Amino acid sequence: MGGMQIDDSSVDVQVYSNELTNEEAEEWVDRFNEDEAMNFEVTDYQTAEENIRMNDVPFALEVTEDNYQFLVGHENEHLQAVDQHVYQVFSEHERLEEVREEFPDREIDVTEFLSIEESEGSGAARANTEFQLTVLIGMTLYFSVFTILFLQTNLLEEKRNGTWDRLIMSPLKKTQIYLGNLFHYFLVGILQIGLSFFILTNLLDIDIGTNYLPMIVVVFSFIFAITALGILLVSLIRTPQALQVTIPIVATAMAMLGGAFWPIDIVQNRFVLFLGELMPIKHSLESMMNIIINEYTLIDIIQPLGILLLMGTLFMGIGMNLMERSTKA
Repeated sequence: MGGMQIDDSSVDVQVYSNELTNEEAEEWVDRFNEDEAMNFEVTDYQTAEENIRMNDVPFALEVTEDNYQFLVGHENEHLQAVDQHVYQVFSEHERLEEVREEFPDREIDVTEFLSIEESEGSGAARANTEFQLTVLIGMTLYFSVFTILFLQTNLLEEKRNGTWDRLIMSPLKKTQIYLGNLFHYFLVGILQIGLSFFILTNLLDIDIGTNYLPMIVVVFSFIFAITALGILLVSLIRTPQALQVTIPIVATAMAMLGGAFWPIDIVQNRFVLFLGELMPIKHSLESMMNIIINEYTLIDIIQPLGILLLMGTLFMGIGMNLMERSTKA
């Protein structure tokens, strides 16, 4: 695995392998070094581990025949850039190998392909831009969670002072009562996220593309899931004070596990990654980034949209059921 040092012009990354020969490791390093913004060098495991232990480098890169992993000593802003570049190199190599296996009698010329990739810009610069955009969108979603959940504190107040019971006993249908509340929270969430994106694009000149329809659908699905989560929290927590304490914990935990604060790629703990899959913000953030960076369409994001809608449906169903029981009690 490789450590990284920063100079004025490039990122220096050391690379090691416990499985490959030195010549094979050098071949991977040559592929990595096609991006002039990064400089990869071969080392051994002991040296890499010692450098990390002595805090000389923040992380290291281990390569195998068809995979790689990072050994991280501490967080570093360049890790995502290195990870994305290495992932791209491995993906390109895998695709080329598949083509060679399919057409073993033909010579594969990749010169033109590689030149096109290089013309798109520095991998490090591109990855840093993507990281900044990820944080901006992640924080936008994060603060919207606070707003939506704190607004639902009023619902708990209504339950405590009896207003909710009077509404239930009124001529209004329960469906109308629930939909009215949900529409209120939903509308506030849409306005906040919409205003945030307006500021990012028009005042800060952040380019989020023009693929608006998938973005709008993702935002709607995310707000639905968060609103439903708020209903669940209101049904489980008895006092507004307890809810006000719980909301920052829940919102911050979701943002941390969902990758809003730092790249989720640097996390290696499987349990933490599993918890991240349960966070609505993770699926929303990944979908938004794929829409902006990779120009995904609605068809491409069907799976994360389905997950968000499923989460919202489960949260809503359980929350309303518990609220009905508490009302009858």
